[in-house]
Amino acid sequence: MKILYVADIHGSETCYRKFLNALTIYKADAGIIMGDLTGKMINPIVKQADGSYIAHVLGSSRRAVTAEEVAKLQKDIASMGNYSFLTEPGEMALLKAEGKSIEGRIDERAASIHLSAGRVDDMFRRLVTERMHSWMDLADERLEGSGIEVFMVPGNDDLLEIDPIIEESKTVTFCDGKNVMVGEYEMISESWSNPTPWETERECPEEELEKKLEAMASRVRNPETAIFNFHVPPYNTLIDQAPKLSADLVPSTDETIPAGSRAVSAIIRKYQPLMGCHGHIHESRGIVTIGRTQCFNPGSEYSEGILRGIIFFLKKDKLKDFMFISG
Repeated sequence: MKILYVADIHGSETCYRKFLNALTIYKADAGIIMGDLTGKMINPIVKQADGSYIAHVLGSSRRAVTAEEVAKLQKDIASMGNYSFLTEPGEMALLKAEGKSIEGRIDERAASIHLSAGRVDDMFRRLVTERMHSWMDLADERLEGSGIEVFMVPGNDDLLEIDPIIEESKTVTFCDGKNVMVGEYEMISESWSNPTPWETERECPEEELEKKLEAMASRVRNPETAIFNFHVPPYNTLIDQAPKLSADLVPSTDETIPAGSRAVSAIIRKYQPLMGCHGHIHESRGIVTIGRTQCFNPGSEYSEGILRGIIFFLKKDKLKDFMFISG
């Protein structure tokens, strides 16, 4: 059996489409797409007095005049995982009147630094759910009748509102918190993380996370052939090293710290599954062995439109080989 595994595409339209294409290119029997699934930022595209539109993207001002240029701007923003909406100065004034960061990150919203309930937050939630609906429609269009199984799990950054949207898909299996079969291999999946500095949508104390994991792992019929698909990697390993943050949450460029989960480590050591599939820490692409279990993190470069992934080759209850891919 051949499985394509990716994680942390964070709303990138380009990465999502590459994932769907890669399923066919690599002749995968199944695909697993682990959270974080949704984006973090909004880039308003504001109409000007002369009829042109301006958006501030990655610290620079982008101007669009024709309809084609506006469409290209929207596509570029979606490619890097951000959301956009066409607006006018009047609406922008109303949004800014809330005193929140319109172009801020979901990290800031979740930590209540700038964003909270109100027009801006409602706008963000609408844009997130709209894209998720479009992604499920695209998956159903591309995958129906293909024989390829696709499994999707959110991550700690993802709004709870996206879960029922995924569940409505005809071709994508929502498997967060569930025991499911991927071919002949049982898989358990968990979107929640241990606490982060961002106070995100799906995080909890290590003790609570371990209870969530134990509830699923204890039902696994044969751990030796199971896949433990947990968004957060095991603690203090090669695949959980994140940039150290300053007091005001600015990442270091030369110092890392472990940001994985002790609960995940404990469950993997206890049950020794066939393999652990993780994400969460974009910079920690790699593999680590815990006991007999090989644990993987494909890494992420979603903002560049680069799809990072791993192809797993499984046969007769064994992980025969694997291949890191990038495209």
